[in-house]
Amino acid sequence: MSVEYYRADGTRATSDEAQRLLLDVRARLLAQDVIRVGGVVVVVSTWFTVIDLGFAANGRPLLWQTIVSDLSMHADVGRYSTREKAARGHAEAVAMITGRLRGLVARAALDEARP
Repeated sequence: MSVEYYRADGTRATSDEAQRLLLDVRARLLAQDVIRVGGVVVVVSTWFTVIDLGFAANGRPLLWQTIVSDLSMHADVGRYSTREKAARGHAEAVAMITGRLRGLVARAALDEARP
């Protein structure tokens, strides 16, 4: 099975072009947020992948990926077919993770305060 490479706009790229794209890590990073709530630190990063991660419902390649990580794990929380969808998905992931962490920290503080 041969691998197909893509540019950020979804058009196919040559293997030489893909190699240059893969090596340009800064250009591939769409967004990165470090979320600190209490003693918990989580990083949300959204990347252009250069390779197709699967096909979206519209048949377009999934070329963008949002990953959430901390010291113990990495989780793929979103895959997108366009830069615009990836930017929206990143913002949604940041909001969701921040809300959940705040809720967990608040519950832990309440549990500690109970006799």
